[in-house]
Amino acid sequence: MKKKYHAGFSLPELLIVLTILAVLFSLTAINLLTAYHKNTLHTSVTTLTSDLKHQQLKAMVGDTEGQTSSSPYGIFFQPNNYTLFRGSAYSSSEASNFIIALNSDLQFSNILVPDSQVIFAKGNGEISNYIENFNYVTLKNIRTDETKTIQINQLGTILNIY
Repeated sequence: MKKKYHAGFSLPELLIVLTILAVLFSLTAINLLTAYHKNTLHTSVTTLTSDLKHQQLKAMVGDTEGQTSSSPYGIFFQPNNYTLFRGSAYSSSEASNFIIALNSDLQFSNILVPDSQVIFAKGNGEISNYIENFNYVTLKNIRTDETKTIQINQLGTILNIY
C-alpha cells in the first residue's frame, strides 16, 4: 500500500518562516532610520556651509541683486531655521530675505555668533560682526543627540566642522 503525500507546508513551518522574515524586516527598518537621521544632519550642515560661502561670495563681488548698489550679506540664525539676508543687519520685514527651514528633527542648539547672525562685509567678505570665541554654530539632531559644529574665523573661512 502506497502512502499519499500532500504538497504544501505545515502551519508551524509557515509561522517560523514568517517570524524570521519579520525579524529581518524590523532590523532593516531600524538601520535605515538610523542612516536617515545621520544623513539629514550631514546634508543640512553641507547646505549651511554652502550658504555661508555663497553669502560671503556675494558680498565680496558686490552682487547687487538688481538694486542700485552693493551691500553686505549675511545669515540670521533661529532655532529651527536660518535666513539669508542682504544688508548690514537682519530685518524681518525685508522682502528679499530667504528663509531656509531645518528638518523637523534638527535645530540650532548653540548659536554663539554675535546677535545670532553672521554678516559678511562688502568688498572683502570678512565677518564684520566677528567677536573672538563667539565664532561657531552648532546644529543638533534632537532625536539622536548627534551634533555638528561649524567654526568660522574672522575672514569668513570655515575652519572646522566637528
